[in-house]
Amino acid sequence: MEYHVEKARIGDVNQIHKLVNHFASNGQMLPRSLSEIYENMRDYFVVRQKEEVMACIALHINWEDLAEVKSIAVSEEYQRHGVGKYLSMPV
Repeated sequence: MEYHVEKARIGDVNQIHKLVNHFASNGQMLPRSLSEIYENMRDYFVVRQKEEVMACIALHINWEDLAEVKSIAVSEEYQRHGVGKYLSMPV
Protein backbone atom coordinates (compact mmCIF):
# COMPACT_ATOMS: atom_id res chain seq x y z
CA MET A 1 0.00 0.00 0.00
CA GLU A 2 1.22 3.49 -0.77
CA TYR A 3 0.84 6.32 1.71
CA HIS A 4 1.45 10.04 1.46
CA VAL A 5 2.46 12.73 3.90
CA GLU A 6 0.42 15.89 4.26
CA LYS A 7 0.32 18.93 6.49
CA ALA A 8 -1.53 18.29 9.72
CA ARG A 9 -4.94 19.91 10.16
CA ILE A 10 -6.47 21.38 13.28
CA GLY A 11 -8.80 18.37 13.37
CA ASP A 12 -5.75 16.10 13.73
CA VAL A 13 -4.54 17.60 17.02
CA ASN A 14 -6.32 15.17 19.35
CA GLN A 15 -5.09 12.15 17.38
CA ILE A 16 -1.52 13.51 17.29
CA HIS A 17 -1.70 14.18 21.04
CA LYS A 18 -2.94 10.65 21.74
CA LEU A 19 -0.31 9.06 19.48
CA VAL A 20 2.64 11.04 20.83
CA ASN A 21 1.66 10.70 24.46
CA HIS A 22 1.08 6.96 24.10
CA PHE A 23 4.79 6.57 23.36
CA ALA A 24 5.70 9.19 25.97
CA SER A 25 3.89 7.18 28.65
CA ASN A 26 6.20 4.27 27.77
CA GLY A 27 9.26 6.51 28.13
CA GLN A 28 10.01 6.38 24.40
CA MET A 29 9.64 10.09 23.64
CA LEU A 30 8.85 13.41 25.25
CA PRO A 31 5.21 14.18 26.00
CA ARG A 32 3.47 17.07 24.23
CA SER A 33 0.55 19.02 25.63
CA LEU A 34 -2.45 19.93 23.50
CA SER A 35 -1.49 23.59 23.72
CA GLU A 36 2.05 22.83 22.52
CA ILE A 37 0.73 20.90 19.53
CA TYR A 38 -1.73 23.69 18.66
CA GLU A 39 1.02 26.32 18.98
CA ASN A 40 3.29 24.35 16.65
CA MET A 41 0.71 23.06 14.14
CA ARG A 42 2.70 24.47 11.22
CA ASP A 43 5.54 22.08 12.11
CA TYR A 44 3.42 18.91 11.95
CA PHE A 45 2.93 16.48 9.09
CA VAL A 46 0.87 13.30 9.18
CA VAL A 47 0.35 10.09 7.29
CA ARG A 48 -3.34 9.29 7.28
CA GLN A 49 -5.71 6.63 6.14
CA LYS A 50 -9.06 8.30 5.54
CA GLU A 51 -9.42 10.36 8.74
CA GLU A 52 -7.15 8.25 10.95
CA VAL A 53 -3.68 9.62 11.71
CA MET A 54 -1.35 6.65 11.32
CA ALA A 55 1.89 8.54 11.91
CA CYS A 56 3.13 12.04 12.63
CA ILE A 57 6.28 14.09 12.64
CA ALA A 58 7.07 17.68 13.56
CA LEU A 59 9.93 19.49 11.88
CA HIS A 60 10.81 22.73 13.61
CA ILE A 61 12.97 25.08 11.55
CA ASN A 62 15.45 26.94 13.75
CA TRP A 63 17.67 28.62 11.19
CA GLU A 64 18.63 28.60 7.52
CA ASP A 65 20.44 25.28 7.80
CA LEU A 66 19.24 24.00 11.17
CA ALA A 67 16.05 22.11 12.02
CA GLU A 68 14.87 19.81 14.80
CA VAL A 69 12.77 16.70 14.26
CA LYS A 70 10.17 16.44 17.02
CA SER A 71 7.39 14.05 17.88
CA ILE A 72 8.01 11.36 15.29
CA ALA A 73 5.62 8.47 15.92
CA VAL A 74 3.96 5.63 14.02
CA SER A 75 0.91 3.96 15.51
CA GLU A 76 1.79 0.47 16.74
CA GLU A 77 -0.91 -0.92 14.46
CA TYR A 78 0.97 0.40 11.41
CA GLN A 79 4.55 -0.28 12.45
CA ARG A 80 6.52 -2.60 10.16
CA HIS A 81 4.23 -1.72 7.24
CA GLY A 82 6.54 0.90 5.71
CA VAL A 83 4.57 3.88 6.99
CA GLY A 84 7.49 5.50 8.81
CA LYS A 85 9.67 5.79 5.73
CA TYR A 86 7.19 8.26 4.25
CA LEU A 87 7.87 10.68 7.11
CA SER A 88 11.39 11.27 5.80
CA MET A 89 10.23 11.95 2.23
CA PRO A 90 9.66 15.46 0.91
CA VAL A 91 6.06 16.58 0.74
